[in-house]
Amino acid sequence: MWKHAVSELRLHPGRYIATLIAIAISVGFISAISIFVNSQQNAMERLAALPMSQADLIVRLDDTPVDEAISRLSSVAGVDGVAEMPISMLYYLTHGDRSAQTNLYRVPQEWQHWAQVVEGRLPAKKGEVALSRGAMADLGARVGDTLSAEGEEATFTVVGVTDDPSALFATTGYVSPDAEDLYAWELAVRLAPGASEPTTLAAVKRQAAELGQDISVVTGDEARSESLLSLTDGFDALKNMLQAFAAVALLVGAITIANTFTILAAQRRRQTGLLRAVGASPGQVQGRLMVEALLLGAVGSLVGLGLGALVAWIGGFVTESNYFGLALRPVELLLAWLAGVIATFVAAVVPSLRAARTRPIEALQSVPTAAEARRAGLARAIVCGVTGVVGVGLVVLSRTDSENAIFYAIPAGILLTIAVLGGAPFYVAPLLRLAGKLFGRLGPTTRLAFTNAARNPQRAAATATALMLAVGLIVTLQVALATTRTSGMQAINESYPTDLAVTFEGSVPDGFVETLARTSGVKAAVEVPGKRVDLGEAASYDGHRAAVLSPKAAYAELGIEPRETRVPNDTAAIISASGAIVTENKRLTLPGIDGPLDLEAKTSENVDYDQVIVSEATFAKVAGEAETLEVWIGLTDRTDATVLNQVLRTVEGYPDARISGGGAVMASVFTQFLNVMLIVMTALLGVAVVIALVGVANTLSLSVIERQRESALLRALGMQRASLRSMLLIEAIALVGLGTLIGLAAGSFFGWLGVSSVMGMMPVEFETVFALDGLYTAGLILACLAAAALASVLPGRKAANATPTEALAVD
Repeated sequence: MWKHAVSELRLHPGRYIATLIAIAISVGFISAISIFVNSQQNAMERLAALPMSQADLIVRLDDTPVDEAISRLSSVAGVDGVAEMPISMLYYLTHGDRSAQTNLYRVPQEWQHWAQVVEGRLPAKKGEVALSRGAMADLGARVGDTLSAEGEEATFTVVGVTDDPSALFATTGYVSPDAEDLYAWELAVRLAPGASEPTTLAAVKRQAAELGQDISVVTGDEARSESLLSLTDGFDALKNMLQAFAAVALLVGAITIANTFTILAAQRRRQTGLLRAVGASPGQVQGRLMVEALLLGAVGSLVGLGLGALVAWIGGFVTESNYFGLALRPVELLLAWLAGVIATFVAAVVPSLRAARTRPIEALQSVPTAAEARRAGLARAIVCGVTGVVGVGLVVLSRTDSENAIFYAIPAGILLTIAVLGGAPFYVAPLLRLAGKLFGRLGPTTRLAFTNAARNPQRAAATATALMLAVGLIVTLQVALATTRTSGMQAINESYPTDLAVTFEGSVPDGFVETLARTSGVKAAVEVPGKRVDLGEAASYDGHRAAVLSPKAAYAELGIEPRETRVPNDTAAIISASGAIVTENKRLTLPGIDGPLDLEAKTSENVDYDQVIVSEATFAKVAGEAETLEVWIGLTDRTDATVLNQVLRTVEGYPDARISGGGAVMASVFTQFLNVMLIVMTALLGVAVVIALVGVANTLSLSVIERQRESALLRALGMQRASLRSMLLIEAIALVGLGTLIGLAAGSFFGWLGVSSVMGMMPVEFETVFALDGLYTAGLILACLAAAALASVLPGRKAANATPTEALAVD
């Protein structure tokens, strides 16, 4: 059995290339995640341990003054140096329109240095900074440039560049030793040359005990080991999330592999029939196919491990974690290899069992008999029907019970997915025939292509199913994020219609509005008139001066149609729901020109604590001199971080200015987060699409072999090579197009179902606005169709280049 299986693989390697590729990509994805995440974790751990890399002993202080501890420990025999352990603070440094998250260390003593200066020097005074090459590249900065720190008034001048390694989310820099915002809670101790570590360690512990009961002393190796163990949780969570995508890739790969073996079994039906006719038992036939699957899984998974290592190395090259080397964990890689072997083995069970049970007479048919189709279809119809009905019922429950909607939506999605994928043989072939009738007018080649695509429903369904799953998952993600973004942006726009609001402690400086209007990305800068009034006992802080605003004209100038909760009528005023102004009986009295103004008090979460919003008519009656108390800014794009950064820089030029409201900051952060999530997750799930398209190529390649006699007859009857290639191209596009469209429809529904269920459970009412990124979706469809065309090239050339005489030869 093993000998026959090896011979089959050796004599017909072309049949198995696509299967090997699908296995290798699936396992490669899993192993790449393992190696890359472990390498990033190792790099982060090593970076965290670098500051203590030159220390022989680490002393952990309690409340003992640092200067006293250094003085006492330096006097211990065998100690050559004691210094504060460099610790870092996280800064967001900005240069121009580029920002970088950087850990800034206090410059250590010379014997503690773990990196070398490659340009310039280390900082010597406050306001200077030296950065690693990675940080300099992220900022696009050079020595001599000035950097600003978010949330800090001070700026930094770059005076040097170091060769510190970088890793994911981590770059390094140094500030002067006298930086006031840095402190130390550990001391690094260096031993004198020739000093005994155990003896000196005991002496340091005795001296430390005299300094304080809570002071501990450990060796440098012990401290470094503890540091390496302290940074695992976050990356374990990241790895778990990524492994979920790996499971999707493996599942799609298993579908492709099962499809391959189904087609292989169908293509070798005559061979199977002859083996059964000469005495081979069903067990022998199945065993031979299963051994082939086991060998393919072992070889393909081994190739996948190498592919994964290569991908992880490329990722490490980008993040610079290769400085510390790749972290290979044999157990995880062995599990990845086993996952590929098991997935291949399991995927081959049903096709091999079906082939083994086929009677010799049935096996000599080129396609399954009607009896076989009926036997397979009855059980499938029952299972898919039941899961579909239950799934629809759960969807209805998720619409009626909003408090538990997601708990119905998740199992509903799973059951409906089983029904859609499992029932593919019932509707894929009929849809292909329907499409053939619609597009058949384009010519006989097109009609023949659609007829061939629908000829074997099992094969067509298996090919389309993998693509349905891959595209469906991507579209589910895309719709979920797009719907969340649209719904969230609508909520932000309703709660914060203005992009930015700027207030000052006093009056607005002259020229401020004009400067804003000239800033790139600013569509309009509008002054909001207001009056300062003393509410006396009506305020929670006696003597508090409230700001009475009339914003209706400002809304109009910005092109915003305000809701009635933002612009009251002439008999009401809007105040903060949790602010300083307190009212009794929902009434508010304002000082007026002709006497007190008694107004109905309405509360809003979108009004500042010291503000009172009134109508234009009421504002004219309020006592006091009108002045500009706020400036509202309208941006060309409130989600553009670059535009927002430029405006904030202009505002930062006025020390008394304060951003008091607006939705631009929230909208920008919200949009950036969702866009990054979409790009990352789409790239991960894109692997599943690649695997599915490999299955399409495999289907066409094996279809060419299976239909070589048919192709020969078509050629003999006058069909040109170009027409034969066009037929296979149309067949590929038909299969891929149908799988893509069904995946698009299913993914759109599941994405909307998930988001609407989650939003329905929130305590705050959100309107779910279905959204689909048109360009993104069109790009996905075009990419799938282009890949289908590419997948048809080699099979088409093989079919077209074979002469009729060669094609009619018996295998």
